[in-house]
Amino acid sequence: MSSVETVLTRPEEQARTITAAIRVQAAREMEGVVWRARLRRWRRPLGVAGILAVGISGFTAQVALKPDVMRESPAERVWSVEAVPVSRGDHRPDMMVMGTVVAGRSAELRPLVAGTVTAIAPALRDGGVVRAGDMLMQIEALDYQLALDQSRAELDEARARLDELRANAKAESARAELARQQIALKERDLERHQSLFDKGTIAIARLEQAKMALALEQQTAEAMQSAHLAGVARIRQQEAVIDRLKAQVTKAETDLARTTLTAPFDGYIGQVRAEMGMRVSAGDIVATLSGAQGLEARVALSTEAYGRLVGDGEGVVGRPARATWHLGGESLTYEGRVERVIDRIDTSSGGVTIFVRLNDLGVEQPLRPGAFVEVSLPDRAYAGVYRLPATALHGDNMVYAVDGEGRLAARQVQVVARTTDSVIVNGGLAEGQNIVTTRFQEIGPGLKVTMRTDTATLPSQQAEAPGQEGGQ
Repeated sequence: MSSVETVLTRPEEQARTITAAIRVQAAREMEGVVWRARLRRWRRPLGVAGILAVGISGFTAQVALKPDVMRESPAERVWSVEAVPVSRGDHRPDMMVMGTVVAGRSAELRPLVAGTVTAIAPALRDGGVVRAGDMLMQIEALDYQLALDQSRAELDEARARLDELRANAKAESARAELARQQIALKERDLERHQSLFDKGTIAIARLEQAKMALALEQQTAEAMQSAHLAGVARIRQQEAVIDRLKAQVTKAETDLARTTLTAPFDGYIGQVRAEMGMRVSAGDIVATLSGAQGLEARVALSTEAYGRLVGDGEGVVGRPARATWHLGGESLTYEGRVERVIDRIDTSSGGVTIFVRLNDLGVEQPLRPGAFVEVSLPDRAYAGVYRLPATALHGDNMVYAVDGEGRLAARQVQVVARTTDSVIVNGGLAEGQNIVTTRFQEIGPGLKVTMRTDTATLPSQQAEAPGQEGGQ
């Protein structure tokens, strides 16, 4: 049985062996194909790499065999600058600040009576120039003329009534005086009757009649006196009526005069709102008037600047000043003085506002309120300091001096004041030392410079652009 199984299984094992051998052979052939494909793909890059390796090797060999060459250092750059020699002395710079021109006086022109505008002066236009007393606008005057005529008529009537009352009072006074005289007669008559009665000459009836006559005369006199006093009271009452009518006439005359609006002072007209035929009410604004005289420059000073003016002992009010109005290429200068200091400090900026009153100017001058002007005030005096052009200062406290070898040396200074084109400094400098006024980006300690001495740089001059020695 086992021999038979062996015979039956041997062919199957042979088949499996042959199949495995075939698979191994196929795998080897496939691996060869893959390596040949890889070799073809990397053939060109390997060739380029080989060429580069050969070139680099050759360049390295040439560099290694190249002889050494001596290198020359570049020439040091020399800067051409302007400089000024410094000298210690006493200086009083001008403080330059900006201000706005304001009118010393201004008014809103308002009619004080209502009515229709019947006439307007040619100057009642924006920019019009007027003088004090010039007629600006006329309001319909008929109603006010009628009111004046009526008030005058009532006053005349009241005066006539007063004359009548005075005449009546005079008559009452005369009758009262006559009554007093009659009383004196009746009193003497009573005394006589009393004497006769005492002697027994007359009866008591005659005495009683005399007493009755005196009493009647006294009553009449009192009535006359009361009538006189009443007449005097009516006179005072009528005089009060006349005073009231006089005031009424004065008001009517004033209202009539107010139908003509006139300029209260010399100045410039602006914001005109009146036209012919317009109905205006009392108090309506028809224009504004800015005074031509008493123009002022409103200037805001920093607390530091204000402190310098206060601390120099000369005070602020009354200090001379000069206002310059720049008009393109032209400049107009006006002299003036500090007239007053504002009543409170500006809390937003912390500055102090002063008013510089310009010398009296006429309406013909071109300066107008609202113009921006440059105001110059004499600053405090500084003793033993140096004055340099503003271009000499770098940062807040540094200048550059030229030493004996023609190189720049930084010097620390203390700035005590500034003007438009100069600075006042102290400390850090020596008498006669040359300070550079030319500015350029590369400036710094140790630079080699040469000074241009043919032109002197003054505080009012601008520094020229820097250049290298030899025209560079």
